[in-house]
Amino acid sequence: MIRRLYIYVNNPVHLSAGCTFFILGTLFSFWVTRIPGVKEKLELSDGALGIALFFIPLGAIISMLVSARMIHTIGEGKTTLYALLFFCMVILAPVMAVDFISLCVALFFLGFSMGWLDIAMNAVVNTIEKKEMISIMSTTHGFYSLGGIAGGGIGGLLAGLGVNPILHFTVSGLIVLLVALLFIRKHVGDIRDDKTRDPVPLFALPRAPVMGLAVIAFCVMIGEGAVADWSTVYLDEFLSSGAMLAGLGYAGFSLTMTLGRFNGDYYIQKHGRSKVILFGITVAIAGILLLLTAKIAWVIIGFTLVGMGYSCIIPVLFSSAAKVVGINPAYGLASVASAGYFGFLIGPVIIGLIAEMYGLNNSFLLLLLLTLVALAWAKRSFNATAQKK
Repeated sequence: MIRRLYIYVNNPVHLSAGCTFFILGTLFSFWVTRIPGVKEKLELSDGALGIALFFIPLGAIISMLVSARMIHTIGEGKTTLYALLFFCMVILAPVMAVDFISLCVALFFLGFSMGWLDIAMNAVVNTIEKKEMISIMSTTHGFYSLGGIAGGGIGGLLAGLGVNPILHFTVSGLIVLLVALLFIRKHVGDIRDDKTRDPVPLFALPRAPVMGLAVIAFCVMIGEGAVADWSTVYLDEFLSSGAMLAGLGYAGFSLTMTLGRFNGDYYIQKHGRSKVILFGITVAIAGILLLLTAKIAWVIIGFTLVGMGYSCIIPVLFSSAAKVVGINPAYGLASVASAGYFGFLIGPVIIGLIAEMYGLNNSFLLLLLLTLVALAWAKRSFNATAQKK
């Protein structure tokens, strides 16, 4: 892993792409660490917060419907740069919200900018891979999780020290702006894939051969979204950990996600997709059980284990969906991705509503149930589905 990373960071184009992923992970984690403070300032219930958080994936999905045309018109590199600059501006909006409505609007545009940037920067990496005949996607995604570690740790520290969130986000946005204009623009701005590409459906209903993979993606991405949106609230508000410790849950989750993704290709090659999926889901179940203990130290360890378990699941599912016999690779990938995004969309709302009625601790029982469902489908799907070699 160390050697691969050394080669990666010594290529300025690759490093610029990784830097973009790192920025997205860092700034989003900054927002995660400020969720409890915004909830308290606006006096929101768990249910109201869940509805507000719904607008992040809603905005992201809508942006995916319009970003493809911009990429086609001005290219992957320029689209990434514009999306990054827009993201730097709107990251400040949620912490400036003055009521529930303004928070929902702010989170919609935050999600829109994140989805726009996510599509564009993945398109950049895909173009680099095709032009250079290499594989760097997994490593590049690892930088997003690395940003989650930095953002969770630094953001939790600043929140614990009482640093004003508007000042925090303003300074962060200006730093990213300088990095984007002075470094990323130079190496990524002109990247463009001029070759003709067949259209790939963004949303597609899963057919029988990929139904199991779609169900697993749905269950896992509800879990990923729940950890991102509710980990700090659970630790800070429900367990009274304080803002500084609250950020450690998401930081631990991001740390193990990072390590898993940086090493994912090696694990898959050595042990196979089926074993990686089953082991990951089992580890995630163990982590969720620790969340139910309601003890601060065990909960932080639990979030860390959940990250370890989830880390390689979605990459394996996407790869497997494109190799199912009798299914067009693009359709298989799109259908599994659609199921995953739908889960990510409704997850925050469901968790918030359950927390409103039965308490936040009990809402994690849903994650346990869904992960058990994913385990059952994984055993069935990877044993029954014939795949291309």
